[in-house]
This record gives sequence, structure tokens and C-alpha cells, in this order.
Amino acid sequence: MTGDQTEGFEVATLHVEAGIAEFVHDQPRARNPLGQPLRRDYVRMLDRIEGDTEVRVLILRGSGGSFSAGGDVREMTARLEQPEQHSEASTRQRIERDNAWLRRLLELRAVVIAAVDGAAFGGGFGLALHADLVIATPEARFCMSFARVGAVPDFGAHHLLQRVAGLGAARDLLITGRSIDAHEARRMHIVHAIHPADKLAERAREAARRLCDGPAEVFAATKRLLAQSAHADYREMGALEAVAQGIAMSADYHQDAARRFTAKQALAYDWDRDASELGFQPDNRT
Repeated sequence: MTGDQTEGFEVATLHVEAGIAEFVHDQPRARNPLGQPLRRDYVRMLDRIEGDTEVRVLILRGSGGSFSAGGDVREMTARLEQPEQHSEASTRQRIERDNAWLRRLLELRAVVIAAVDGAAFGGGFGLALHADLVIATPEARFCMSFARVGAVPDFGAHHLLQRVAGLGAARDLLITGRSIDAHEARRMHIVHAIHPADKLAERAREAARRLCDGPAEVFAATKRLLAQSAHADYREMGALEAVAQGIAMSADYHQDAARRFTAKQALAYDWDRDASELGFQPDNRT
């Protein structure tokens, strides 16, 4: 998928322009539930952009002041009325289907930005954790609400939350199911920047445009190495870094950038001298 294109799915839209894909959950009246239609839309979206090397950044956001309120109540009600839909085997198959596309999202070559306004509850919170960077509004709320309805957290919550926020914070949020605001989420390193609601979408696009000026191959390698670090020890990671660095340093993009640097010329990649320019400053609120 190349060029300036907009495509409507069941309950979401995908817009691609100048290397940036923007995927918008579009059921605002229902607070963008993670029902089967939105899950199918994620699969379709990934089918469109996964192999497109021109897409450098993917933005995920919700319309109408909510990222995603989590599970679809209507679907939950329907499952309760059909015992075969909430059997152990049926539930396991449904979760495994979700895991397949969530893994594709996590392993996407493009940098993923989640722009969160309003509710990011249950699977909506888990979905945001699959992003490389999370920006939010002051009105954003994050809640691992699964236990409140007698469900075990899924959507990668156990693996990703402890990697992002630490085991203590993961225990807190997963067991208590309490809701936290954007500032607390930022102190837990779940959120990277906070912007007013009326500026959130444009701030996400601005960050995406800046990242498009960075070295896509290096970003992709860094994402891959970070994912592998969950299952590798120090020695194994050193070997993987050596392979990745060998590929990078033998490439034309690195050699051109190195020549510019040693000649004291303008840097080839200078998309962000100061991360605070994109709003990624420490949150000192208590």
C-alpha cells in the first residue's frame, strides 16, 4: 500500500500518507470496544501495511474521546446466552487468534505510536502496550479491568506490562484492577508524553514525521533486538547485537552518516537533537 490512501474497514479507518499510517478506531458512541469487528480490522490493517517498507510509522488512536474501553458488552452478553461460545476450548481458540495478530503488531517493522485519549481499559490497555511509544491526554485512563469481571488479563498484559513498568507495578495494576491517570502512567513509564486532547492527533503526526527522518533500518533492528532480549541472556544479546551492527555498519546509509559525522558536516540523521521537542520530558508531578 503506497501513496496517499484512505480505506474504511468495518469499524476503523486506515489512512496512509508520506510514510505514516494512521489507524483510527471509529465506534465513538460505544467508546471503541474491542469486539470482533475491530479485531478483524486489525488483521486487515496489518495485511495492508506489514510488507510495505514505505510505511515508517503507524499511529493507533480512537475517535470520540476514547482509545478503547475494552471488551464489547453486547458480545459478552451473546456469549453468556450460548454456552458453547464461552467453553474452555472456544475461549482458548479466540485468545490464540488474538495472539496471532497482536504478535504481528508487536513485531511490526514500523515504529508504532499509540495516541490515547479517554479510556484504555482491559484489552484497550493491552493494545496500547504493544506500541513503541505512547502519548496520552490528561483525560486518559488506564485500567487492567479483567479481574473485575472474573477474567484473567490477556492481550499480552502479563508479558508486556512487567517489561514496561516493572514486576511491582504489574502486580499492582493486574491484581487490583485499579484505574490510573496519564500522569501516574507516565511515572510508571507506560506513557511517554502528555498533550491536550485537541492537540493529541497532531502531536502524534508530528512525532511520526520526525521519526520518518530517522534511520528506518536501525529502528527496525532495535525493535527486533528489544523483543529478543526478553528470551536471551547477556551473552546471547551481545551476539545478536554483533550481527545487527555488522549489517548496519556495512550498509551505505551508515557509511554516509559516518562520513558526514567525521567531516563535521550536518548529520545525516538529526531528527531529534532533544527529545523534549517531541514532548518526551520527565514527569515530575507527585
